Amino acid sequence: MPFIIAEPSNDHRESYSEYVGRGGYRTAWAKVRAMEATAVRTAVLSAGLRGRGGAGFPTAKKWELATAVEASRRVLIINGAEGEPGSFKDRTLMTLAPHRVLEGILIAAHAIQATDILFYINDQFGDSISSLEHALREAEQDGLPVSMIKLLPETHTYIAGEETALINALMGLPAQPWHKPPYPTTQGYQGHPTIVNNAETVAVLPIIFEKGVTWFVRNQPMLFSVSGDVKRPGVYEMPLGTPLRQLLDITGGPSQNSIQAVLPGGFSMPWLKPEQFDTPLDYESLRLLGTGLGGSIIVIGDERSLYDQTRQIANFFAQETCGKCPLCVRGTRTLAQQMAELANTFNPEAVGTLVQSAKKFRHKGICSFLDTAAHMVEEYAVALNTRTVL
Repeated sequence: MPFIIAEPSNDHRESYSEYVGRGGYRTAWAKVRAMEATAVRTAVLSAGLRGRGGAGFPTAKKWELATAVEASRRVLIINGAEGEPGSFKDRTLMTLAPHRVLEGILIAAHAIQATDILFYINDQFGDSISSLEHALREAEQDGLPVSMIKLLPETHTYIAGEETALINALMGLPAQPWHKPPYPTTQGYQGHPTIVNNAETVAVLPIIFEKGVTWFVRNQPMLFSVSGDVKRPGVYEMPLGTPLRQLLDITGGPSQNSIQAVLPGGFSMPWLKPEQFDTPLDYESLRLLGTGLGGSIIVIGDERSLYDQTRQIANFFAQETCGKCPLCVRGTRTLAQQMAELANTFNPEAVGTLVQSAKKFRHKGICSFLDTAAHMVEEYAVALNTRTVL
């Protein structure tokens, strides 16, 4: 693989000279800046790159939506907030490989002909902020056009991971999502066409133009934060579609017969059970199982309680709702309360009530927040009702 982040013990920030020494800026960026923007978008579309922030929307298709609009200004926002519990891949990436991120930003900006570049980053990520600030100075001293990148540390809330809430936060408004349409790609930051790309998404772009589209399609490198009941938690780069079992082997356990479940997308995606551990870690395979792919993989060993884990998740969503939708506030609190009332005791009537509540709150609200909370609780309740977890 061209870019590997292993375990937390790896704390070496790659300097500008080191990055340039292995072809950074001199290969991918040099090639891209000589290309027409449409050609760059076509190459990324052919490579099949999808957003690495969780939704998995094809990156180039999002770009096309923004560039199809006639505009005097076009805004590129980099989301470096990483608010998903259990995810630390973006923070690690921004800290240890800042020039990979910056080169990717230059490529994305050229592809959409951005006039403004805003880099939203969690203000708690002091190590990442320092690393990026240093990298920006290094790159600017060598004449690279990075002065238009505005690094904006912000106090982060979970809902600001949703792109319209993030845009509102950057405009000084409450971090709350808005009804769509309008979509950010046509009317986003200050009314201008806006693209929001995750930090890892842009960091992947140099690889496409270094290695070529054919290579990228065949390998599809992706970063996974692995935490929970494993011997070697960390950030691992694996090809998209790697079976979960293989990643569990690499991270060192616990022994797979003592793993109860794995959350493949942090708190946002229902778990996989041991009989599903051979599932490829890709968008389509996981969707067929009613869950999804994310950068955060949380392993739950058999010494933990799935009930406690699910109750923790329900409480998290009840606390993190932005408050814009009364139904979301009421729904997340109801689900958390009903989870608490189960008290790890099998009660068919209480479980049935929880299932009905979860179904009632599915697909409600402006964004997917309430649906996500309901989905996770429903998965647990259905499993409990069939006595597959206790």
